[in-house]
Amino acid sequence: MLCKRMFLLPPVLFALTAADAPPPRPVRVAVVAYAQAQVPLILSGSVQARIQADLGFRVGGKIIRRPVDIGRHVQAGDVLAELDPADLSRAAESAEAAWRSAQANAVQADADLRRYQQLGSNSAAYLPSEYDRRVAMARVAQEAAVQAQRQLDLARNQLSYGRLTADADGIVAAVPAQTGQVVAAGQPVVTLAHGDEIEIVADVPENRLEDLRHADSIDVRLWALPDLVLPARLRELGGLADPASRTFAVKLAIPDAPRDRLALGMTATVTVNRPSHRVAALPSGALTDDAGSPAVWVLDPASHHASKHRVQVGFYDRDGHVFLASGVREGESVITAGVGAITPDMALTPWAGAAR
Repeated sequence: MLCKRMFLLPPVLFALTAADAPPPRPVRVAVVAYAQAQVPLILSGSVQARIQADLGFRVGGKIIRRPVDIGRHVQAGDVLAELDPADLSRAAESAEAAWRSAQANAVQADADLRRYQQLGSNSAAYLPSEYDRRVAMARVAQEAAVQAQRQLDLARNQLSYGRLTADADGIVAAVPAQTGQVVAAGQPVVTLAHGDEIEIVADVPENRLEDLRHADSIDVRLWALPDLVLPARLRELGGLADPASRTFAVKLAIPDAPRDRLALGMTATVTVNRPSHRVAALPSGALTDDAGSPAVWVLDPASHHASKHRVQVGFYDRDGHVFLASGVREGESVITAGVGAITPDMALTPWAGAAR
């Protein structure tokens, strides 16, 4: 009888050796090298008129004519809108009638005074009190005539205020009031952008204000005119941040602006050239995120592991490079591709293939 014996094998412990570990993954790296470079500040802006005023009538009334529309080029003195002159004309006529009456009263009071003076102080009909009264009446009548004259001038001015004219050459930017509308004194009727001087308006972050104040030069390029580069100068820097964007408005004057080629509202790119700094150029693919801050992976060739370093970005260029101002040291190897899939415990090695 054959007996089947059961053999229990003792447990075998397996240990991974260095030879059994997976080989390090090749990654593309770039060696950090600092050099002097000018770090520009790039801002977005638009072309605007330096003076843009909301024009309105000095008197109230009904608009009967508005011969201008948005975009219309006007000259100083051109009529922008007119009010119904009926009430203003009647007011002027009434003031003129009151002035004529006051003039007649003044002439009559002056004649009465002269006739009384001719009696002489030795006449029995001469009374000093009556003389004083006639002198006072003549003065009151004369002052009343002067007041009536000023009321007439005011009424005539108000009649002329019924025609709204351009106070400078420019472009109609807005027309908030329409023909037939009844407007109050001072209510905006036409917005006029003066055409004698234009400027670039942009927004700058609060941490870049000093860069703008100490800029070596400022250049403006227009999206519609890429071949045109205009030198600009800082004219005004806002003293209060915008409550929504937390940026400061900056206004740049363009002394040599070609007015015939520029149009209000054009998009502009403002390049603020600042003093040169030592920066390191890397491919933009090297950047990653570390708790909301820019960072890069630095490869240690001895341990074959990478560590994340926060960096300060100086600027970007149009060729896909990022220029770092600090955060990495000279000669360190920074991983430039696939940074989103890297972890600290991953074994890595520089890729020996062609660099790009």
